[in-house]
Amino acid sequence: MVGLITFTVVMDMVDSSITLTERLWNHMHKRLIQALLLFFCTTTCFAIPRVAVTIKPVHALVASVGEGIFEPELLLPDYASPHTYQLKPSTLKTLQQADMVIWVGPALELFMNKPIAQIHPSMGLITLSQIPGISLLPQRKGRAWQEGHDHHEHHSANEKDLIDPHLWLSTDNAKVIVNYIATFLSTKDPEHALQYQHNAKQTIERLDGLKKTLRSMLQDVQTQPFLVYHDGYQYFQEEFHLNGIGTIVLNPHLPLSAHSLSTVQQLIKTQHVKCVFRETEFSDTMVRNSLNNMGVTVAELDPLGARLKSGPDNYDKTLLEIGKTMKECLSK
Repeated sequence: MVGLITFTVVMDMVDSSITLTERLWNHMHKRLIQALLLFFCTTTCFAIPRVAVTIKPVHALVASVGEGIFEPELLLPDYASPHTYQLKPSTLKTLQQADMVIWVGPALELFMNKPIAQIHPSMGLITLSQIPGISLLPQRKGRAWQEGHDHHEHHSANEKDLIDPHLWLSTDNAKVIVNYIATFLSTKDPEHALQYQHNAKQTIERLDGLKKTLRSMLQDVQTQPFLVYHDGYQYFQEEFHLNGIGTIVLNPHLPLSAHSLSTVQQLIKTQHVKCVFRETEFSDTMVRNSLNNMGVTVAELDPLGARLKSGPDNYDKTLLEIGKTMKECLSK
């Protein structure tokens, strides 16, 4: 910009000594050069990337990679469900203006399925459920899961399975996401490649520490059976070998039928379940009424970090809160 101003001043000084016709020609010539210089800068000079991310825990991982360079935009508001959220005009505008968009995939953020087909971010679109190295689990079927399930056995989803989209609740998957985002950004913004790689390395080390902390925290409650209101914790359960035996609802946005409630009550009795975990986005009253007089403790889990401040450390805090809540309830 300073160069453009200097160029303009010099041209104006020359203009003062020539005829009106020449002055008009030089004015047009000068404006053409300015336009070309401006175009060159906008196409080659570095601009801070505008990155939009759908859910808060993934937003935290991206913020960790981009720390000191950019702050990503968060699309999903707190306490909103990615399954039922309706895209607002302001959110759509943020999405349309983003240079890069990161989401989990069509199985989770239903509100993104239509706009994804219409936007073409200049830096690219990243669907985390499709990146190389990510571990995917099949969506579990039925209200009561297979008894005697070997929690140490790793299962992978295949093309015929409906995938469980809650993949960020595995710290191993989080590390894959961090490495992929850092590599992707480094190719798109080579000027900051070293910083992206440095941030990614520090984040990976932090995630390794988080996994060790959670493993130690939960090792004494691995055999304790529990139910979840909504089947959203399979990745966390698998990684830390926990004994989740079933879910209360198959669709968290539909009411529980009398027959289904009877099945849940029988499961609680026969499996000696003492803990049921609900999620922040679902009504506490609805869950408690379903389990009235069953002698179980209902505790709240927050897999989207809605109650926590957004930022690079949101992911760690979200998983630690899940671990602490499970530890406290299952230890009773």
